[in-house]
Amino acid sequence: MADGNHCMYFVERKKRFCRMTVREGRRYCGEHQRDVAGPGPDAGDERVPCPLDPTHTCYRSKLTRHLGVCNAKRRLDARPAFVVEGANLDAETIAAPPRVPLSQLDESVVGTVIRKIHAAYGTIEFKNPFRFRVSLSLSLSDMSLSEKLPEFSRTILRHDVLEDKLSDETCGRNVRKHLLQNASLLGHLEQAGLVRDDTCFVEFGAGKAQLTYWLGQIIKNKSNSCILLVDRSSHRHKSDNKLRREESRLVIKRVRVDIADLQLNQIAEIQPIKYKVGIAKHLCGTATDLTIRCLVKSMNDEPKVDVRGLIVAFCCHHKCEYSSYVGREYLRQCDFIADEFPVLCSIVSWATCGSRPAALKSDVNSPRHLPAQEIASQSSRSDERESIGRKAKTLLNWGRLVFLESVGFQAELLYYTSLDVSLENMCIVATRERSL
Repeated sequence: MADGNHCMYFVERKKRFCRMTVREGRRYCGEHQRDVAGPGPDAGDERVPCPLDPTHTCYRSKLTRHLGVCNAKRRLDARPAFVVEGANLDAETIAAPPRVPLSQLDESVVGTVIRKIHAAYGTIEFKNPFRFRVSLSLSLSDMSLSEKLPEFSRTILRHDVLEDKLSDETCGRNVRKHLLQNASLLGHLEQAGLVRDDTCFVEFGAGKAQLTYWLGQIIKNKSNSCILLVDRSSHRHKSDNKLRREESRLVIKRVRVDIADLQLNQIAEIQPIKYKVGIAKHLCGTATDLTIRCLVKSMNDEPKVDVRGLIVAFCCHHKCEYSSYVGREYLRQCDFIADEFPVLCSIVSWATCGSRPAALKSDVNSPRHLPAQEIASQSSRSDERESIGRKAKTLLNWGRLVFLESVGFQAELLYYTSLDVSLENMCIVATRERSL
């Protein structure tokens, strides 16, 4: 029970009373006073969310004074010129379709999206339409497909700069997986002709900068080279600090900013460098689209940035948002509507969720076993779900490729590593010869 000096509001989530102290004669603290209804000592002046930072509130009568001293205002005033809220968001206001779990949707809704996924690959011809059930997915024996999208090459490369590290037998399995992915991405970066003098490499969603570290080993002797790291979070044990301690002419800058708010052409340190190249490894769905928007916008706004290419390894397609997705026009051409986008983004999880029938995972000594025929049937359906999920992922990636080609890039989708290294094994390599 709260005493007279502390807030009487019961915080349901924490199963206890609020521990904030209260003013004399009051029962509730400032934050919880807005939740109090009816007459009493705590009724009166209304608490409203702060316009600068809605995570806290203030009295309406004191709002003007609060805006002058709010900590959020100080942060906004200190914000650099290259940070502009919503700079890379679509100017067109698009209402985000609601996300509903697939299990709560009508089977016909999910079935329609699945048919459109297959239709984007080829023409579906159902041999037995009455057998179709969403719960059982699509049986490959019930349809014939004529592929429309091309076959994507599996091009797994290595780079000399990582050979010694990959030969180190003390590297654990997880470390080696990341090294193999970095080696292939850097190999593709060099093969695409993007490693050259007078270039600034921008790593979006840099994290601890492990990809940047190995890139730095490649370009540290290049003239007028720079690496810009972009991440909205702060990380410990960053590899770019290690790179800075090494002797080289390489300029390294890290900025803490949301990609949605980044104006790349306003960063003074990279303006003298002629070419820009974007790189990213396992960039989450929405961040991938914001990265593409950021680069394209910097090519068109003054001062214009000469973006020569980008390499992005995709990840987390289920986190894509319709309002920021760059391939909306391509999806419209495939007859998808806005309300079907969340369903499409839910289906992509079938490719990586690793779901298998419980009987296939159970212990061999378990008394509960399904007949072998039933296990085989469930395994087959699970494989079909995975196939549909991968097609959905590829569809979203292809929409991005179409967008990049529409703004002057030559782009290619490919598998840069094997599935046993990463289930998210597709990347896009895009190059651009000259400014438009």
